[in-house]
Amino acid sequence: MIAKEIMHRHTFVPADMSIKDVAKLMNQKRIGSVLIKTKKGLGILTERDILNKVIVPEKNPSKVKAEDVMTFPILTVDAKTGLYEICRIFNEHHIRRLPVLENGEVIGIITTRDVVKQYIPQLIKETYKFKDFKY
Repeated sequence: MIAKEIMHRHTFVPADMSIKDVAKLMNQKRIGSVLIKTKKGLGILTERDILNKVIVPEKNPSKVKAEDVMTFPILTVDAKTGLYEICRIFNEHHIRRLPVLENGEVIGIITTRDVVKQYIPQLIKETYKFKDFKY
């Protein structure tokens, strides 16, 4: 399995979007992160970033911009990166999300949840030779 087969759609937000609006969007879409393109490059903003960099320090979510608290720089993977390498990156860098690039452009994002949803059922099926295993 490669990144392109496991990833899901990504969501970009403008760098100057308020954290309040980002949080509303993430809640509506039921997603845990958004990507941000800035002049300095690609960044990611996660629920944890919002919690640790805005809520806990009691900053005003209406006034803080996405680019002010995004994680930058970030790691990415090529669309053809194999599952083993993806898992190694997750583990080695203690991260749960990786944007997927093809020809230098973001085409999706892969998360640890995607790996579990796609790979574990297949592993069980192959390991135990279940013919009727549905996932």
